Amino acid sequence: MRIGIIGPMDEEVSLLLSVIKDQRESEVGNHKYVEGTYLNHKVVLVKSGIGKVCAASAALVLILQFKVDAIINTGCAGGIGDGLKIGDIVLSTELAYHDFDLKIFGYKRGQVPSYEQCFKADMNLVNKAKDAADKLTAAGNFTPHVRLGTVLSGDQFIADKATCLAMKADFKNAQVTEMEGAAVAQVCEDFKVPCLVIRSVSDTAEGEAPEIFEKFVQLAADNSAKLLTALMAEL
Repeated sequence: MRIGIIGPMDEEVSLLLSVIKDQRESEVGNHKYVEGTYLNHKVVLVKSGIGKVCAASAALVLILQFKVDAIINTGCAGGIGDGLKIGDIVLSTELAYHDFDLKIFGYKRGQVPSYEQCFKADMNLVNKAKDAADKLTAAGNFTPHVRLGTVLSGDQFIADKATCLAMKADFKNAQVTEMEGAAVAQVCEDFKVPCLVIRSVSDTAEGEAPEIFEKFVQLAADNSAKLLTALMAEL
């Protein structure tokens, strides 16, 4: 299986770069793609950069040029789901844009014309990731709590409670907010490529979010990456 992996920042790809074997690098556009192997899988890892367009561009190249069988987007996010703590992980069941709004024309918030409000993650990947997390936890090798839910994406860092509440009013199962996942999911839907977004909570998307993010971004990024590597052992 050839797996495409997208992480927006250095922190979100550093652990993965340390475990991929037989690496070779190539540049396409503004991105560097690292091909290699992990366990019995061929992998292609790319640091996409931050934001929806960066992530969509990277996903498209993974599909069209590197012919990946699935795409996994890993990284950190702001927690907005009740009870989520720093380091906890959300596996995407669906993804949506919180900053796309054509409600004046009768669409739902986040709904792109000709699409549903939310893009679906691949439930086979979701379930295997949850199984992998359960095995890590049972073995005493993993402490974050893992839950399934909606991942919201937009080109803004969310840092106030009112905005979080407004998101949750429109997306009932919203758990985290970040800046790339829904764009990856839209590209994958267009090309019928299975996808999954794994996001660990680096902040609570409220007033002190920027300071908390800087403190915990590496912890959250590593938690996501550890679960991703465990998932690949299940595929």
